[in-house]
This record gives sequence, structure tokens and C-alpha cells, in this order.
Amino acid sequence: MKPKNKDILHDLFAGIPDEVLPFGFNEKAMLKIQKEAEIREKRHRYLEIFGYVSGIVVMLAVCVFVLHSMGISFELPKIEIELHTWSFPKPDFNIFRSQSFVLSVYVGVLALFLLIIDSIIRRHIEKTRHK
Repeated sequence: MKPKNKDILHDLFAGIPDEVLPFGFNEKAMLKIQKEAEIREKRHRYLEIFGYVSGIVVMLAVCVFVLHSMGISFELPKIEIELHTWSFPKPDFNIFRSQSFVLSVYVGVLALFLLIIDSIIRRHIEKTRHK
């Protein structure tokens, strides 16, 4: 009785003759692989930026929704300018006590805070990516 050959692939590929690769094949293959890696890296960066921007937009939308549900109005102050006589109205400093100003400051501080966090996260990702 003949024993079974366990290495079937070796037997299959043993009959195929070795071929010589054309000149510059390795360089061309490596350039192609490098281009594909750059494309993947760009796609990853675009998705990362989209994720950051969408996260900030969602956070701001939630903040606006919560403030609106609390009853804070979103009225913008009215500014009147007479261009014909070149006279400007006296500044109204009561605007700093209005809810719309408080909301604007809140949104501005929140946006600044989110930009700082975004910068910290990006720096961390850049440091860990190139190791």
C-alpha cells in the first residue's frame, strides 16, 4: 500500500517552471503599493476630519436644543445704521445682559473648548501614528 502524500501543494507547484521577473518589476510593484497606501492614508484623514466636524456639529446642535428647551430665546440684537446722514446710534450696553449675548458667549466658549480638545487629539494621533 502506498502512503498518502501530505504536501499536495508542493507536488502541484513542482511541475511549474520558474519564471524570471521582468527588469524593474520589484520597483514598480513597490511604487504601486506606496501609491495605494497614500490613497488609504488620505481617505483615513478625510474620514477623521469628517468625524471631528460632525461630532462638533452634533454637540452644538444638542447644546442649542437643550438651551431652546430651557426657554432661552435666540433673538439677535437689532443694529440700525443710517447711511444717508452718517450718524450711528448710541451703543446699547444692555445687550451684554441679554439672553442672546449670554448664549453667544456660551456657544463661543464651547466652540473654543472643542477646538482645543480637537487640537490635543490631533497631536496625540500624529505622535502615535509615526512610531
